[in-house]
Amino acid sequence: MVAGSRIPQRNRREQRRAEIAQQLLEATERLMAGGLSFTELSVDRLATEAAISRATFYIYFEDKRQLLLEFTRQVTDELSKAAALWFDVAEQPTPEIARRSVRQIIEVYRRHQAVLAAMFELASYDPVVAEAHMAIVKNVAEQAKSALDRAVAAGATGPAHSWETSCALTWMIERTCHQMVRNSPTEADDAIAEALTEIIWRTWYLESTSR
Repeated sequence: MVAGSRIPQRNRREQRRAEIAQQLLEATERLMAGGLSFTELSVDRLATEAAISRATFYIYFEDKRQLLLEFTRQVTDELSKAAALWFDVAEQPTPEIARRSVRQIIEVYRRHQAVLAAMFELASYDPVVAEAHMAIVKNVAEQAKSALDRAVAAGATGPAHSWETSCALTWMIERTCHQMVRNSPTEADDAIAEALTEIIWRTWYLESTSR
């Protein structure tokens, strides 16, 4: 009875932690949109903006770095889901699905550009955060490799250096989003998505999306 009661209690704690993390994510993005950098945000400022107490913050997170790593995990999940729209049908894709997938990746970057900027900021001197940044890229690259391998096996494309190709294209998307999406208005997103889709499609399937 006692052992069984621990499971709901743990689930409630995990649910509460997720709720607090979401409040803090939204608070962080609001404050950074106002011109503050992540390093300028104190725990007190974050807690106040998120409408929680400082004590509540420390119940669920050791420090701001752990909070940022939680944000990074959430962003990784969203990027993986967006990429899966294309990768899950890599053997029989359509240009429309490919464009939708890339467009959603761009939307994730734009929606969370404040958090990603914080990650880039800390990654320059914090090895743990730098590792988390690399993990995002590696996660998507591994998805891409699996998809490309399946496409090759199905005869949808010719033999390819799947890991190297996947890494190169993933870094291309990451850098394009960091440099172009971050510094362009929302109205430019469709054109950026079209350019990225065309490059990836030609690399994978050796033809234009307008075939």
